Amino acid sequence: MARLDIRSKVDLPVNVIYGNGDSGALEKKAKFSELSLSGAFINFNPPYPDKSIVALRYELPKHGEFEILGEIVRKEKEGIATKFYNVNRDIKLKLWDYIRENAIEEQPACPYCGTETARKVRKCSVCGWNLNFASPNYLVDHEKESFINRLTTKSKTFSLEDIYKLLNFIDVQILGIGKSWDINEEFVGSSRAMLEVFSLVRRVAPTDLPVLIVGESGTGKELTAIAIHERSTRKDGPFVTINCAAIPENLLETELFGYEKGAFTGAYNSKTGKLEYADRGTIFLDEIGEFPINLQSKLLRFLEDKIIEKIGAKGGKKVDVRIIAATNKDLKSAIAKGTFRKDLFYRLDAFNINLPPVRERGDDKVILARYFLNKFSKEMNVKKTFAGDVIDSIRNYDWPGNVREIINKVRRAVVMSSNTTVTRGDVDLEILTTNLASIPSLREVKGVLERQKLIEALNVCNNNISKTAKVLGISRPSVYSLKKKYDI
Repeated sequence: MARLDIRSKVDLPVNVIYGNGDSGALEKKAKFSELSLSGAFINFNPPYPDKSIVALRYELPKHGEFEILGEIVRKEKEGIATKFYNVNRDIKLKLWDYIRENAIEEQPACPYCGTETARKVRKCSVCGWNLNFASPNYLVDHEKESFINRLTTKSKTFSLEDIYKLLNFIDVQILGIGKSWDINEEFVGSSRAMLEVFSLVRRVAPTDLPVLIVGESGTGKELTAIAIHERSTRKDGPFVTINCAAIPENLLETELFGYEKGAFTGAYNSKTGKLEYADRGTIFLDEIGEFPINLQSKLLRFLEDKIIEKIGAKGGKKVDVRIIAATNKDLKSAIAKGTFRKDLFYRLDAFNINLPPVRERGDDKVILARYFLNKFSKEMNVKKTFAGDVIDSIRNYDWPGNVREIINKVRRAVVMSSNTTVTRGDVDLEILTTNLASIPSLREVKGVLERQKLIEALNVCNNNISKTAKVLGISRPSVYSLKKKYDI
């Protein structure tokens, strides 16, 4: 049976990162002994990881360091076989260069089926796979070929209903959206900046490190916190959110720490604070930059010993809580102004994730807009698509409100559009259209300046064509031509 991907014998160091119960993330050094575009065999000393998904960090000569996810599909005496996930285009191209250099140059047999074949043949006569490895388009052609091969094999068992589901999935989920499989469904993107965020989420999630998420309003800070929680060992515990800017200062302490009955006038019953509710889970402190300075010492003390002290209580209670905080403020500036404690900042900033604004995420704007268009269309039981000029407007707009603004405008567009095509007016981007239309083209700017300079030169030279041509550095016929062009 022919392989679908070329397998290369290698001796490449790799770090295997995996969770192991309550001890957090473990990292062990190992080696790839066989490597392909879709997976690898890793020489790994027991005990083997108790999780099926591991992170693999390795360095390719000439290409630098990479990290990908692998699923353990087989465990043997010599090590583990893994299947790769989340291999983006850039990594795959560099991986292919390495595999081609190590597996193909001197190989006398077809690397897919093993049949001995003459060198430099473009196609294996037995399995039919393309062997023109020197072609710059080889990888693209191979992926299309292997996709069709896989689909042909699997589709033999499909019912008519399965085929319709597959076609709908391709139309909506692949061609229309392109969302990342690895993150919360509303947390989508394929830009380099967001792929880096996804990588940071995967790395920090299995640990218990406090995380500080920084980004403008509407960039998805809470979604990032949820993604970390859902991929942590605390995923079965509570995820508790508290907005530090939305709760008055005199109530924030009781919300976080709780109080005992009779602690103050009106305390008729004991109250459990959010930190206690979050025991064995995660608490998300949104807008931490608004946290009152007079309460920061108490929060710092909790971060140090994980003991909550209710108002009016004689003793404390130890809880097991992970802290994730978020802010759209520059906390270092707040420290300089004396509104935020330096020691608290460094406690919270054990691991930092900086979320890029939508304007810096390239075509993620379009990916997000299409995702929410399909989502809201499905919720409202309608079918909507964007007009071509709407896509251009979405791509060129800065989206100062970030993802939240995209959600609001796309939801409104689905409601406002009177037919199946969503127009620019439905998305309410008229301001953008006006601004774009008001920008003159380079040809128009050149024409204005050219006419102005010609008039100035003619005035200085008293309409003497020869002198005007000399001043402007052009020929006399050109001067006459420009006078006629600009009706001077």
